[in-house]
Amino acid sequence: MSNSNSKPKSEQSVLDPFDPATLRLSQDYASTIGVKKVLTNISCRKPNRQEFVRVRAGEDWRVDTATFEDNIGRETYLVAHDLIPELAQEVKPVCLRLAINKQGDVFLWPVKLPGADGRTNLWHQSAVDASHLAEKRWLRITANMAAGMYDVFEATGDLKEPTWPEITFRDVLALTFKNRRIDSYEHPILKSLRGEL
Repeated sequence: MSNSNSKPKSEQSVLDPFDPATLRLSQDYASTIGVKKVLTNISCRKPNRQEFVRVRAGEDWRVDTATFEDNIGRETYLVAHDLIPELAQEVKPVCLRLAINKQGDVFLWPVKLPGADGRTNLWHQSAVDASHLAEKRWLRITANMAAGMYDVFEATGDLKEPTWPEITFRDVLALTFKNRRIDSYEHPILKSLRGEL
């Protein structure tokens, strides 16, 4: 005679759907669900003084160009070559470099270059040097006001190599400056500088 309280063997092996042990996510759960981050916007900025960054090496991942810094709206604009004379002293020559922080956030680092007179200073040179060092090492930079330059600090831990997004540098530029490109004499920035707005 069978015991009425015993369950069939097939029911005993079924997992409890509400057991916390069966619901707990693993540390790398994101890699198991088949999704990846899609870049829709990329910022143009200097590294934050508290973040460690790397810079992508190679000529294909940087460009020397001209930008305009809107101090009122706190935005950086890419400037078309034929409009550089219109902005005169407002244009900043920079090397736009693809950078990434430890959290995997990519951004364009506008490393300032010497002006039209060819003169440079310790701020510019120390940033250029840091951007080259960051091609091989995780580092962070902080402003040293007394010395008039950036101090560079290398990470002492064994940080893994960055995972760069699968994107072309052309697309990086497009995502960064899609709504911030001065390409017309009638652009609101130019009209504002002429006192027309």
